[in-house]
Amino acid sequence: MQARIASIEDRDLLVDLGRRTFFETFVGTCSDEDMDLFLATSYSPEKVEAELKDPLSRFLILEDLHGPLGFTRIQGDTPDRVELVRFYMEQRAIGTGAAHILMEGTLELARGLGYSQVYLGVWEKNFRAQKFYMKWGFLKTGEKIFMVGTDPQVDWYYEREL
Repeated sequence: MQARIASIEDRDLLVDLGRRTFFETFVGTCSDEDMDLFLATSYSPEKVEAELKDPLSRFLILEDLHGPLGFTRIQGDTPDRVELVRFYMEQRAIGTGAAHILMEGTLELARGLGYSQVYLGVWEKNFRAQKFYMKWGFLKTGEKIFMVGTDPQVDWYYEREL
């Protein structure tokens, strides 16, 4: 397994991987219409391309010999603070240690860019992800509304020092 920083040439890969992994992770948690709306707006080729071109945004892709296993996206917030906007894994990679490698690479990337703090939002009912983030030293600090289509869902903020 190897992690690499995504380039503009990875746009279509990230669109497909993002749509697929979000759907697999959250299918059944909202209406089909809300899921379709979220995927169409959050993972359109134009939106992903703009994120790839944003100088404060970085994607990290984890791959093995069979293709992509998962990806993360970080987005600079302030000179010292970065948001871990996305952290998604292929179903085949869950439980293999791939998420550990991807998180390690993502935190290293954030440190290398000069950030000293990272935060993220995780759905209040995604207990597996919450447990994973807590193992990495993230602490719950608040909550926010996260829109999946037209469905307001509660995300909990977690943060940690780098």
